[in-house]
Amino acid sequence: MSVERKQYVYTIKDLPMTPIVEDQGISTRFLLGDSILVSFIENPPGADFPIHSHDCEQIMIMLEGSEEHVVGDQVISMKAGDVAVHPSNVPHGGKSETGMKAIDIFAPPRRGHLEKMKQYGTFPNPDGTYPKKNNIEE
Repeated sequence: MSVERKQYVYTIKDLPMTPIVEDQGISTRFLLGDSILVSFIENPPGADFPIHSHDCEQIMIMLEGSEEHVVGDQVISMKAGDVAVHPSNVPHGGKSETGMKAIDIFAPPRRGHLEKMKQYGTFPNPDGTYPKKNNIEE
Protein backbone atom coordinates (compact mmCIF):
# COMPACT_ATOMS: atom_id res chain seq x y z
CA MET A 1 0.00 0.00 0.00
CA SER A 2 1.58 3.28 -1.08
CA VAL A 3 1.19 6.61 0.69
CA GLU A 4 -0.52 9.31 -1.34
CA ARG A 5 1.64 12.38 -1.79
CA LYS A 6 -0.07 15.36 -0.20
CA GLN A 7 2.44 18.12 -0.91
CA TYR A 8 3.70 19.10 -4.35
CA VAL A 9 4.66 22.77 -3.97
CA TYR A 10 7.22 24.10 -1.48
CA THR A 11 8.63 27.44 -0.36
CA ILE A 12 12.43 27.25 -0.19
CA LYS A 13 12.74 29.09 3.15
CA ASP A 14 10.29 26.61 4.72
CA LEU A 15 12.47 23.59 3.91
CA PRO A 16 14.56 22.60 6.94
CA MET A 17 18.27 23.47 6.93
CA THR A 18 20.67 20.50 6.93
CA PRO A 19 24.40 20.83 7.68
CA ILE A 20 26.53 19.06 5.07
CA VAL A 21 30.11 20.22 5.77
CA GLU A 22 29.85 20.94 9.46
CA ASP A 23 33.39 22.20 10.09
CA GLN A 24 32.98 24.81 7.31
CA GLY A 25 29.49 25.99 8.29
CA ILE A 26 28.04 24.81 4.97
CA SER A 27 24.33 24.00 5.08
CA THR A 28 21.56 23.43 2.61
CA ARG A 29 17.84 23.00 2.19
CA PHE A 30 17.04 19.74 0.40
CA LEU A 31 14.04 18.91 -1.75
CA LEU A 32 13.76 15.20 -2.54
CA GLY A 33 11.83 13.78 -5.50
CA ASP A 34 11.48 10.13 -6.51
CA SER A 35 14.67 10.13 -8.61
CA ILE A 36 16.22 13.56 -8.10
CA LEU A 37 17.55 15.65 -5.20
CA VAL A 38 17.69 19.46 -5.26
CA SER A 39 19.94 21.32 -2.82
CA PHE A 40 19.65 25.05 -2.07
CA ILE A 41 23.17 25.39 -0.67
CA GLU A 42 24.65 28.29 1.29
CA ASN A 43 28.41 28.58 1.84
CA PRO A 44 29.59 31.29 4.24
CA PRO A 45 32.56 33.53 3.33
CA GLY A 46 35.83 31.59 3.43
CA ALA A 47 34.12 28.18 3.26
CA ASP A 48 36.03 25.36 1.60
CA PHE A 49 33.92 22.52 0.16
CA PRO A 50 36.37 19.59 0.09
CA ILE A 51 37.23 17.88 -3.20
CA HIS A 52 35.02 14.80 -3.47
CA SER A 53 33.22 12.62 -6.01
CA HIS A 54 30.04 10.57 -6.08
CA ASP A 55 28.25 8.23 -8.44
CA CYS A 56 25.43 10.65 -9.30
CA GLU A 57 25.47 13.42 -11.86
CA GLN A 58 25.38 16.96 -10.46
CA ILE A 59 24.55 20.34 -11.95
CA MET A 60 25.36 23.46 -9.90
CA ILE A 61 23.71 26.80 -10.66
CA MET A 62 25.47 29.72 -8.96
CA LEU A 63 22.94 32.30 -7.72
CA GLU A 64 25.00 34.65 -5.52
CA GLY A 65 28.66 35.20 -4.71
CA SER A 66 31.62 33.45 -6.28
CA GLU A 67 33.80 30.38 -5.89
CA GLU A 68 37.10 29.04 -7.14
CA HIS A 69 35.60 25.79 -8.36
CA VAL A 70 37.46 22.60 -9.23
CA VAL A 71 36.05 20.05 -11.68
CA GLY A 72 38.45 17.28 -12.61
CA ASP A 73 41.76 18.96 -13.47
CA GLN A 74 40.19 22.37 -14.16
CA VAL A 75 39.94 25.33 -11.78
CA ILE A 76 37.20 27.75 -12.79
CA SER A 77 36.25 31.10 -11.24
CA MET A 78 32.48 30.80 -10.96
CA LYS A 79 30.15 33.72 -10.29
CA ALA A 80 26.41 34.32 -10.14
CA GLY A 81 24.79 33.12 -13.37
CA ASP A 82 27.36 30.37 -14.07
CA VAL A 83 26.40 26.70 -14.29
CA ALA A 84 28.73 23.72 -13.76
CA VAL A 85 28.13 20.14 -14.88
CA HIS A 86 29.75 17.44 -12.73
CA PRO A 87 29.74 14.02 -14.40
CA SER A 88 29.53 10.92 -12.20
CA ASN A 89 32.74 10.10 -10.29
CA VAL A 90 34.62 13.26 -11.37
CA PRO A 91 36.35 14.97 -8.40
CA HIS A 92 35.05 18.47 -7.66
CA GLY A 93 34.78 21.06 -4.87
CA GLY A 94 35.75 24.66 -4.24
CA LYS A 95 36.50 27.60 -1.98
CA SER A 96 34.36 30.71 -1.68
CA GLU A 97 36.03 33.82 -0.27
CA THR A 98 32.81 35.84 -0.73
CA GLY A 99 30.33 33.21 0.37
CA MET A 100 27.85 31.88 -2.13
CA LYS A 101 24.38 30.51 -2.74
CA ALA A 102 23.68 27.93 -5.40
CA ILE A 103 21.24 25.28 -6.49
CA ASP A 104 22.65 21.77 -6.86
CA ILE A 105 20.69 19.09 -8.70
CA PHE A 106 21.64 15.44 -8.16
CA ALA A 107 20.38 12.53 -10.29
CA PRO A 108 19.92 10.04 -8.83
CA PRO A 109 19.76 11.48 -5.29
CA ARG A 110 23.18 11.54 -3.62
CA ARG A 111 23.29 8.81 -0.95
CA GLY A 112 25.56 10.76 1.41
CA HIS A 113 23.10 13.67 1.42
CA LEU A 114 20.17 11.34 2.13
CA GLU A 115 22.13 10.07 5.15
CA LYS A 116 22.70 13.66 6.35
CA MET A 117 18.96 14.30 6.11
CA LYS A 118 18.29 11.24 8.26
CA GLN A 119 21.06 12.20 10.71
CA TYR A 120 19.68 15.72 11.24
CA GLY A 121 15.97 14.84 11.16
CA THR A 122 15.27 16.70 7.91
CA PHE A 123 14.25 13.71 5.75
CA PRO A 124 10.75 14.19 4.27
CA ASN A 125 7.77 12.21 5.47
CA PRO A 126 6.17 9.64 3.10
CA ASP A 127 3.47 12.18 2.17
CA GLY A 128 6.10 14.69 0.97
CA THR A 129 5.92 17.03 3.96
CA TYR A 130 9.10 18.08 5.78
CA PRO A 131 9.79 18.44 9.50
CA LYS A 132 9.05 22.00 10.62
CA LYS A 133 12.10 22.28 12.86
CA ASN A 134 15.55 20.82 13.19
CA ASN A 135 18.63 21.58 15.26
CA ILE A 136 19.93 24.41 13.06
CA GLU A 137 19.43 27.95 14.28
CA GLU A 138 18.75 30.39 11.48
